[in-house]
Amino acid sequence: MLNVARGLSLHDWSCAEDAESAGPNDEDVTGHWRDLVGEKREVLSFGEDGQGFAERGPVSNHEDRQSASLEDDAERCHGIPGKFRKDTAPLGIELLAVPSWLQNSPFQLSGNSFMTPSRAFRRCWEEAPVGRIVLTADYTLMTDYRNLSLSPFFSCIPADYLISRSVFRLLAPNPPHRNGEAVYAPYGLRKFEAALLADGFKREEIVVAHPDHVHRFVGPETEVVGINTMDPLGLGPVSMTFTNGGRLTAFTKAMFDKVLGLLPRENGHKFKVVVGGPGAWQLKIRPQEREARAIDHIVMGECDTRAGGVMREIIADGAPDVIEVHGFPDPSEMPPIVGPAMHGMVEAMRGCGRNCEFCEVNLRRARYLPLPYIQQEIGVNARAGLSNAWLHSDDIFLYECEDRHTLRPNHEAIVELFRAAMAVPGIAHCNPTHGSLSPVAADPQLVAKIAGIVRTDPRRWVGIQSGLETGSGQLMRTYMPRKMLPYSPDEWGRVVLESLEILNRNYWYPALTLILGLPGETAEDAWETVELINRMEAIPNNHFIVAPLSFVPVGILKGEEFYHIDSMIDEARFNVLYRCWKHILHEIDHTLWSISRSPLPVRVATSLVGAVGGRFLLRLLERYGQRRGFSVKSFHARSSSRGALPA
Repeated sequence: MLNVARGLSLHDWSCAEDAESAGPNDEDVTGHWRDLVGEKREVLSFGEDGQGFAERGPVSNHEDRQSASLEDDAERCHGIPGKFRKDTAPLGIELLAVPSWLQNSPFQLSGNSFMTPSRAFRRCWEEAPVGRIVLTADYTLMTDYRNLSLSPFFSCIPADYLISRSVFRLLAPNPPHRNGEAVYAPYGLRKFEAALLADGFKREEIVVAHPDHVHRFVGPETEVVGINTMDPLGLGPVSMTFTNGGRLTAFTKAMFDKVLGLLPRENGHKFKVVVGGPGAWQLKIRPQEREARAIDHIVMGECDTRAGGVMREIIADGAPDVIEVHGFPDPSEMPPIVGPAMHGMVEAMRGCGRNCEFCEVNLRRARYLPLPYIQQEIGVNARAGLSNAWLHSDDIFLYECEDRHTLRPNHEAIVELFRAAMAVPGIAHCNPTHGSLSPVAADPQLVAKIAGIVRTDPRRWVGIQSGLETGSGQLMRTYMPRKMLPYSPDEWGRVVLESLEILNRNYWYPALTLILGLPGETAEDAWETVELINRMEAIPNNHFIVAPLSFVPVGILKGEEFYHIDSMIDEARFNVLYRCWKHILHEIDHTLWSISRSPLPVRVATSLVGAVGGRFLLRLLERYGQRRGFSVKSFHARSSSRGALPA
């Protein structure tokens, strides 16, 4: 991010983030370089050891580098030099070390290491290689959201307002890249890359590009541009909630369209545009949107053993518009990733087994990755400087589950999973992506044991996403009768309360999601959800987030109607929305500052934006309710004391 140049203007040579990421007493980051405005004379590159410097020679604006501008070249230099030797700097430039507040911050590439300076400064001059297959993902899947827990949800906020754009800009910094190639990429994209390499494609044929630089890798030799997406049309549950049923434009949709808009189609290139990932289903059910975006193919399914064949069929013009890959590869058939994944993510298992009817994952067979495989992938991330292992599963507490009748967790196997992850050199922390609540109540010592392994404390929490879904026992019985196993649907409320107490006691922070508008949901069902949230908030020292999501017809319920908030909402469901946002604002005010491990400037900014933005959204919700004639009901939470759940 520091562009070391003698006499080069900040306008020509500094990335936009350089000045914006300046912190207190940041004279050594930006102020010093503002003094370098003047005649463009010489550019310096670091020596191989990162200590000395060598002159690069005269620079001219007309020098043929086949790149758009000096500013583009500078933007590609995202390395932050670590140590500088002042006595070897030519031309008397005083080079300063990275300020301490930047270390362990979201502005660095990873861990405590920065991009090798010599490579960073040489590569900013290199022309990007044209790829035969160019892979990328939209910006919302490439940014690290400053490593703030739950902040990826902000990818689903509307891009239509200045305040929401400002929030997104603050929370979603520009992803790092090397000469336009992504340093980190979504795990699914890394798996597809690994599958192509395992199936005979050459390393030099495949490029994983930063979304803002994808066009630089596309040329006459390019045959496929593959785009990984989570929510290309903004039809996901979170986006549908935040955008008033799609009336506004979620950032997920806006950034997906931005990637498509950057592709150089007007140059006569013959490449095919192929879209895959968890959100590809949206382009299947909306073929007119696919055609309007000139998308040639969408790919759905697990491609570990089929990626190469699918690509060859596409290149040979022998593939259908919608390519559905059937079957469930065995873990022994899944090539491990070869490049680092976003957030240090690795896969622990696929599939589930709880058979929730609204869930697409339920349609896949459960498979478990062996520990050596998981450690190998964690090692790829750790060697790239990522010190956190993020274990992905659809329910981490079902890892190596042996009791398929009651779904009681396999205590020993899960404990060994976390031990194995923490044993990888360079790993300092580990957390799961998803996990159900009922296993927490069924085996309280399991959460405590994992907490000890990953070393939780009041400043170091484990984040986990769990499905609260509803407070209605009747809806639980109808659509997800195995979700609360080994308990019954009628015990769901007690399961939630007891699990929350156990998680918080061991410094686990659950992000809970619930569904608005399940088919057949009544006002009474919604009021039961409101009452359950009140009872959760009555637990002493509670910490949780609960996000209301609009029902989206996937899984077994595919074919049902989308839940459109504006046209289908009533007073009961409005109160669910309002109660959730009221608690989110409470957490922002009382928790965000204390659990954040970001540098002080980032903590101040995110806490301020969260408090102001949260109140803004809550006020908008209140005005909406007033216009619709809804009132906010007040419930007195029942006592949290209750009989213990059966063991």
